[in-house]
Amino acid sequence: MSSNDAEPGKPDRFSNLCQTRGDQDLADLARSHGLSEAAAGAVAAIDAVMGKVRRSVQRRDFGRLILARIDPSLELSHLDAIIALSAVASDTPQDEVTVGVIAERMGIDPSRASRISADLVERGYAFRVASQLDARRICLKLTAKSERLVTAVRQTKWRIFAGSMTQWNEQDLVTFAALLERFAGWAMDEAEMRRSADAVKQMMDETEPSLPRAK
Repeated sequence: MSSNDAEPGKPDRFSNLCQTRGDQDLADLARSHGLSEAAAGAVAAIDAVMGKVRRSVQRRDFGRLILARIDPSLELSHLDAIIALSAVASDTPQDEVTVGVIAERMGIDPSRASRISADLVERGYAFRVASQLDARRICLKLTAKSERLVTAVRQTKWRIFAGSMTQWNEQDLVTFAALLERFAGWAMDEAEMRRSADAVKQMMDETEPSLPRAK
């Protein structure tokens, strides 16, 4: 028996993660592509863990707790803009951070970025300055309060992350980092994403029911 196959009578180590019909369907698909029983279970487990991480990120629990404690009137979009402004400012020469740059960084339309920026200025988290390159252009800078917030958030996140890794040995961390980078390659392959999107459309077209002909 291959070392990759589960031993008879031995419980699947990923059974607590793979409990839905979708998990089983994914494992079946992996097996149909030639993966062993254990490897197919691992693939389904990876997908299940990714789902949990994605849901946690989408809920933004940490960000919501921060805002509830420091300023309940702020929304997550304000926190995102503050962090984006800080990140862009560190990479932009002469602090030339405009609303358009913030919009691009956050992936939102300029009108929404303008409203969020105006809110931050009104609440004392940012202020407007004239561009050093073009006096007609208005740029944004963080106030000292925002800079303290960004520093506190980053250091706390890093401390939580580093603390969660302290029980891992060096070899595990190095191996995990290399495997994670390798795994993430498919998510950053734009050509593959386009092919996958085309495949979804093709499957939808093939399964679309035909309309009955008029008599």
